[in-house]
Amino acid sequence: MNTRSPLSVNLKSVAATPEAATAGESTGTSKRFTRRTLLRVMVGGTALAFTAEAGRVVFGNNEHTVIPGKVYRSAQLSQKKLERVIAEKQIRTVINLRGCCPQTAWYMGDARATHAASISQEDLTFSAKRFPPPQEIARLIEVFDRTEYPIIMHCARGADRTGVASAIAIILLTDADMPAVRRQLWPRYGHVAVGRTAVLDRFFDFYEEWLARQGIPHSQQNFRHWVANEYCPGPFRAEMAVVAPLPLVVPAGRGFIVTLRATNRAIEPWQFRTGGSGGIRLRYSLYKQDGTFLYRGHAGAVNRIVYPGEAIEFAAGFPTVVAPGQHMLHSDLLDCQPIDLLDTDFAQYGSSPLITELEVKA
Repeated sequence: MNTRSPLSVNLKSVAATPEAATAGESTGTSKRFTRRTLLRVMVGGTALAFTAEAGRVVFGNNEHTVIPGKVYRSAQLSQKKLERVIAEKQIRTVINLRGCCPQTAWYMGDARATHAASISQEDLTFSAKRFPPPQEIARLIEVFDRTEYPIIMHCARGADRTGVASAIAIILLTDADMPAVRRQLWPRYGHVAVGRTAVLDRFFDFYEEWLARQGIPHSQQNFRHWVANEYCPGPFRAEMAVVAPLPLVVPAGRGFIVTLRATNRAIEPWQFRTGGSGGIRLRYSLYKQDGTFLYRGHAGAVNRIVYPGEAIEFAAGFPTVVAPGQHMLHSDLLDCQPIDLLDTDFAQYGSSPLITELEVKA
């Protein structure tokens, strides 16, 4: 009679238990290992893709497709690279957002490439650190309406100004919603909404805030109406004028003062403050006729609020100008941050500076 005692059964069960546990742990470890490996591969792939994309933005040409077969964007390309892109994509229009600068090598490279291909080149003037000027936005829309396609747009890095132009192209040429429009101003293309470049994002904030106030949806027609009739570039739109008979004539050999008036044509009040802790200032500069810089000064360190429609006058003082002849007086408003006072670019977002001829007579 073959019988097994309970003790023998229990011993066998106990003996089998470590093997089963080991097998189960091994399976669980394998699963965990596989998941961890997969996660590492995914994270590594994402990091690699991000690094490659960042490298293309920082060190490459930052080339991207905005609308397939129709609209492309890039950083400033060399003449040879631009010629190659024109041929490969059958480009019919190059939109330069850096302004007309015939004295520079990059501009002449653009001009030679477009001339050789017998295609259009449109020069518009945008800034990465100012609200887009209303007149330049209107010109850009006119180019989109009238030009031949495909087009390629560029600024210096292809990040900020090109992002705004690409977003407007999406609005005018597709039925995309605003989140899709605003993706053209993403870090993927090199744009970061920090510091003064954030004003470009505020441009689209203004538009969406206006839509909300009106209780209407985004559409091509509503955007066109807003640009043509409603858009104001923040608090920095001013009407600048000289408070004196023109032309300006001053004597050589001694200092002089020019009184300037700024009228608030914006949608927000201007805050002037004493000291250097912010507020708005007038910046005025004097140049020779050939563009040689002579002098720069600031005015407006007063505690005053100027509401829309009101004006404020400034006494712009200049030291002795030695050389008689024709000079150019530039005046502009700026947001008084420490970096702005040292910045050589005008900072009146959305408005053109006042440029006046000034004659120094012996």
